[in-house]
Amino acid sequence: MAAIAVLALLAGCRRRPETPLFIGEPYLAVWAGDADRQNSDFLAVIDADPTSATYGKVLRTYPVRSRGNEPHDVNREPRADRRLFAGGLLTNRTFVFDLRQPLAGRLMAVDDAGPQRRLWGPHDFVSLPSGRVAATCVDPARYRGDPVELLTAAGGLAELTADGQPVREIPAADPAARGLIIAPAGAAAAPALDRLVTTNRGHGYTALTRGEAMPGISVQVWRLQDLQLLKTVVLEAGPRGEENLAPATVQFLHHEPMVYVNTAQGGALYASDSVQTAVAAFKLVYDFGADSLGGDSALTPDDRWYVGALTGKNRLVALDLADRWHPKPAGAVRFDRDPGDNSRARAGGPSGLVMSADGARLAVADYTIDVPGYQRDGDRRVYMVRLDRATGHLWFDEGFRDELTGEVGVDFNRQRWPHGDTGPARPHGLAFLTPEPPPPEEGRHAPRP
Repeated sequence: MAAIAVLALLAGCRRRPETPLFIGEPYLAVWAGDADRQNSDFLAVIDADPTSATYGKVLRTYPVRSRGNEPHDVNREPRADRRLFAGGLLTNRTFVFDLRQPLAGRLMAVDDAGPQRRLWGPHDFVSLPSGRVAATCVDPARYRGDPVELLTAAGGLAELTADGQPVREIPAADPAARGLIIAPAGAAAAPALDRLVTTNRGHGYTALTRGEAMPGISVQVWRLQDLQLLKTVVLEAGPRGEENLAPATVQFLHHEPMVYVNTAQGGALYASDSVQTAVAAFKLVYDFGADSLGGDSALTPDDRWYVGALTGKNRLVALDLADRWHPKPAGAVRFDRDPGDNSRARAGGPSGLVMSADGARLAVADYTIDVPGYQRDGDRRVYMVRLDRATGHLWFDEGFRDELTGEVGVDFNRQRWPHGDTGPARPHGLAFLTPEPPPPEEGRHAPRP
């Protein structure tokens, strides 16, 4: 009996298993614009480690010493050099941040497109095999939106070095696509296929535009190695007659030669398995519905789940891609209700989106754009959403809370930031960050004598 008692005591003193070490990306970068455009725009770095005591806190900001840029997208795919490229639609500037150490980073370069430049409105950024970056530019320089310009003026690609220096501009005009709006916006690359796909979302995103933005209906296929335009492909409308309006984001599958393109004003999803061939074609595979306003999107690493923001419906949705040509709805969360109190209404407006490397987390920003041709605000919050990779179920991470209000989601309608009391901001571009590992200790792996 005494021995049994001792064994029971030892078992009771045995330590409980420790909480598994968090191995995901510990920081979230948010590219934000000063709301009234009276102070500098900035990049914010938020604690994205759910095991941290400061989870959800704005830890650092990097003001860019210029205002009114209309910060929009960043390169969502991490680079080996941990540089972040971020565009300003209204000033035609590209800002390059060195974020090897996210809390001790720096603004290392600004590509300020001068009067000699032919392309304006940097939108998406794609890293090239050479280490350089291709930026989509939606409008030609000095585009105003006159009727004659709509179908004759073309945007294109701007190639930048890893240091943010301009290399060349490549107009996207295609003689075989006369009568189409050519305004590259969304982009994604598939190095294994030697292909880059861009979307012609529409003209009207730069500062001199007059009138409403005019949507396109086509995508373009480029050879990745030398950025040569190969083909312009029209997206055919579906039963509603408008599914093809304003092609927006591009997502390549990781393990198959297939690509998905969503449409903003069309509210639909198209797919192609032939962009690496001479007969590239796209097929309508899913309709999110009229006025759904498709925003950013992402694909899980196993290619099972497609997740997209629907700004018009205030939803984040997950589609099951088990059947590549017939996606099925799997999960959704609403952004027009307080995640902590469903009876409380919020403005919502999810648009910006980025997925973690493991596909289990999504950061979402509730703000779209404010340019002369198109404006759409949101409640200016950034949320963390979880994805069940077995079922496609989505839910809010209620531990990701504002450090000032305690509410779910980080509120950018605040007065004070680490760089000063500059007031509310509008968040859009998002990227998960991982610090550069420390160098190996000298002599640590030296051979024994």
